[in-house]
Amino acid sequence: MRIHVHCIELSLPEAHQGPGRCRINGPGPTIATITGDLDTPAIGEFTAGIEQAISDAHRTLIVDLTRIDFVSISGIEALADTQHRAECRGLAMLLVPDGPTCTRALKVTGLEHHFRCFDTVRDAVEARRAELAAHTGLDHLRTSSRRQPV
Repeated sequence: MRIHVHCIELSLPEAHQGPGRCRINGPGPTIATITGDLDTPAIGEFTAGIEQAISDAHRTLIVDLTRIDFVSISGIEALADTQHRAECRGLAMLLVPDGPTCTRALKVTGLEHHFRCFDTVRDAVEARRAELAAHTGLDHLRTSSRRQPV
């Protein structure tokens, strides 16, 4: 199992102090791409890597599981714990569980509705941009974001 963490160069809207004021601030979402098997032997490495991703993230952590070969129940439990830690730090965690491997494990654990899941990283980024834009009154950013690569 490996974790590759990077922040995309795409700022997200953020509320600024004061009524009716907002701005674009900080780095874009932090993406943690997991490859290989997310199983019991890999949990220690996963936890260390994902903790660094949580520490580096500004407002949004996207966990990309599209390169996972196998995920165990303990792997899904580690993801649930990650979501809890992210939320405690004020981060939104979005999950990209591509394919039947992750979907099956989510269903078996009963956690398929516990996570905010998206088909692609791009879909997760766009959804988060729209959410923050609506929250801050910056709906016009939704269309301009399509010009920037993710």
